[in-house]
Amino acid sequence: MMQDDHPWEIIGHAWAVRYLRTALSRGRSAHAYLFAGPPAIGKGLLALRLAQALLCDTGGPDPCLQCRACRRVAHGNHPDARWVSLATQADDEQQETASRELKIGTIRAWQRDIDLRPFEAQRRVFVLDDAQALTDAAANAMLKTLEEPPAYATLILIAQGAGELLPTVVSRCRVLRLRPVPRALIAQALQARYGLAADDAALIAAWSGGRIGWALRAVAEPELLEHQQQRLAALIALSMAGPLERVRWAEERAREYREQPATALEWLALWQSWWRDVLLVRSGVATAITHLDRRAELQELAQHLSLDAVQTFLRRLEAAQQQLADNVNPQLVFENVALHVPGP
Repeated sequence: MMQDDHPWEIIGHAWAVRYLRTALSRGRSAHAYLFAGPPAIGKGLLALRLAQALLCDTGGPDPCLQCRACRRVAHGNHPDARWVSLATQADDEQQETASRELKIGTIRAWQRDIDLRPFEAQRRVFVLDDAQALTDAAANAMLKTLEEPPAYATLILIAQGAGELLPTVVSRCRVLRLRPVPRALIAQALQARYGLAADDAALIAAWSGGRIGWALRAVAEPELLEHQQQRLAALIALSMAGPLERVRWAEERAREYREQPATALEWLALWQSWWRDVLLVRSGVATAITHLDRRAELQELAQHLSLDAVQTFLRRLEAAQQQLADNVNPQLVFENVALHVPGP
């Protein structure tokens, strides 16, 4: 049976929905929450549903999703539900591209908004997305607000990982760490809700890595799947490419990283998923692979490589991600990876 937490309409994360519903029904909801987990795993939707439940005209532990309040929260125009993120910060600063950091000025403005009493509802809900991007100064500035917000306010922080936040921030929140949704549940939901064929649903579910948000986006935007396949084909081709082609690829990724770091990191994540599949096939556990449609290619590659070679390259990919986070020259990072791709 599909674990669709009606009326919250969230696929997976049933434990988190039950936890929040119980707290709401007993009048024991926290003053500050932190929803942590990988990108596109469902943190934003969970925050939206909690905001709707808190402001819903029915006043129960579940959002009706139909009343004027629920609709306005969903459309982003409820006066008592406010969202702040890197994107809204860029809009406020009239920048074309978002900064990589949430600045102290953004948090100060957020705090001034929190001090205002509700306009229409009994409560106000404040969501801070991209919380992992807080500067230390911004994080320290909001500590008192997190510890003692106004009685009418509920604060929700969304972060890609609690480990990147100051411990003092985390300790002042009730933390819900969202885990990847099982493949079978995602595939079942895609078939039931969108009428996908079983094979297509299974492939999208596998590619999603448990990120239900990514899976739903892939259904809505078929070009995303085509783009994924094109990238993967380019990465596979590097195994047979010469040094010049590999360096050229590294130059493109380094340029991309300087302009759109998230996009460049997606290349590394996709590469990791491919070489994990090679490792799984080489180890005799092909049932757990991600790239179900490329089973034959994986088996062919695995036959010609040792376990040590595959594991070494996977460690190199992991090290590359850390080096980029540590501000190592991206050109050197991507070259180091591209020039060491194992080949038959």
